[in-house]
Amino acid sequence: MKTAILAFLASSSLLVAQSIKPEFHYTIFIAKPATEVWSAVTEKKVIDQYYMAPVHTLELKKGGKISYGGDTEVITGTITKLEAPKTLVHTFKFSGSEDLETSVTYKIEPIGDAMCSLTISHTGFQAEDQSFANITGGWPVIASSLKTLLETGKVLPWPKNQN
Repeated sequence: MKTAILAFLASSSLLVAQSIKPEFHYTIFIAKPATEVWSAVTEKKVIDQYYMAPVHTLELKKGGKISYGGDTEVITGTITKLEAPKTLVHTFKFSGSEDLETSVTYKIEPIGDAMCSLTISHTGFQAEDQSFANITGGWPVIASSLKTLLETGKVLPWPKNQN
C-alpha cells in the first residue's frame, strides 16, 4: 500500500520540484512628486549625486545604452522599457563578471500630489551569485541616497576614511 501511494505521489503533479531563483525587490516612499523621482532616475546630473558610480553613458530611449563607472564602465546595460514618468527597465551586468545579465526595473507610483513610492526590482538571477550579493547590499544604499537627496537637497553624509 505504501509503495502504491508513493508511486502515485511521485507521478502526480503534487510533487513538482521547481527551482526558485533569487530576486530583489525594494520599495521606498519619497516625499516628492513622481515626476521629480522620474527625473532622479533618468537624468545624469542627478544620478551622479546619489548612485554609487557615476553615469558613463545614458541613451534615454528603448534600446539605448546605460552604463555606470566614470572613465571605465563598471556596470553595463540596455534600456528595454521606458514609460515616462512611471517605469524604466534595463539590463544589468557587472563588467568583467561571468555572472549572467539580469534586469533592473524602477517603478514609480504617485501617492497623491506630493509623494510617491519607488520600487526597485532586480530579477533574472540564476543563483545567489556574486552579482546578487553585490546588488542586495547596493540597492538599499542607492535608494536611501536618492530619497535623502530629493527630500533634503543634500547627499548622504558618508563618513570619511579614518586612516
